[in-house]
Amino acid sequence: MPDPCRILVVEDEPDLAELIAYNLRIDGHEVEVARDGAEALKAVDREAPHLILLDLMMPRLTGQQVAERLKQAPGTSKIPIIMLTAKSEERDELEGLELGADDYITKPFSMSVLLARVGAVLRRSGVGAPSKPLSIGPLTIDEQIHEAKLDDKAMKLTLTEFRLLSALVSANGRVLSRRALISSAMGPGVTVTERTIDVHVTSIRRKLGEHASMVSTIRGVGYRLALASADVEQTSGH
Repeated sequence: MPDPCRILVVEDEPDLAELIAYNLRIDGHEVEVARDGAEALKAVDREAPHLILLDLMMPRLTGQQVAERLKQAPGTSKIPIIMLTAKSEERDELEGLELGADDYITKPFSMSVLLARVGAVLRRSGVGAPSKPLSIGPLTIDEQIHEAKLDDKAMKLTLTEFRLLSALVSANGRVLSRRALISSAMGPGVTVTERTIDVHVTSIRRKLGEHASMVSTIRGVGYRLALASADVEQTSGH
């Protein structure tokens, strides 16, 4: 398992802050919650987190002000920031990204989307890279050397297919929406249709061969990866 990452959640809505923190902890992270911008800066000064989830609309100091201060200071400029906001206009998103945010999520959002975005940003920053390969049944993903193996044989995957498969394995059986998969595989700011994800998943299933049923379609939601019954039988027979 990867070492837990320290995540600072900066959110002035108590219920939402606790819901986010709970889901991040279930996902294996260490979490600290700050209720406003000033409290967030004090928390960072005590111990720098690996990632900050930062609400924009807050009392005392806004999210923009917090991000600007952190990005201007040499000791904190490299900390990844995902901005959370109820604002949805393009200029607000651009402002956040110009301040150095690594991603931007508009409220309301699903927890599966949030967790996928967090995982994607941590992987891109090099913080969340696992110390050893992830495995499920006959499938093994090694993100450090960018290799996927099926029944101990290397799979020939495109970069996007590898990222999608890695996101599904990392989800540990959770359902990921198509939007979450787009973010994990292609990053923020990339415009593709959800149908594009379906095409890539079809290709992944084809390359999984007899294990294709490991990737399940959850109608109206997205995809999940789990052991199929045949794989369970093979694993238990070893």
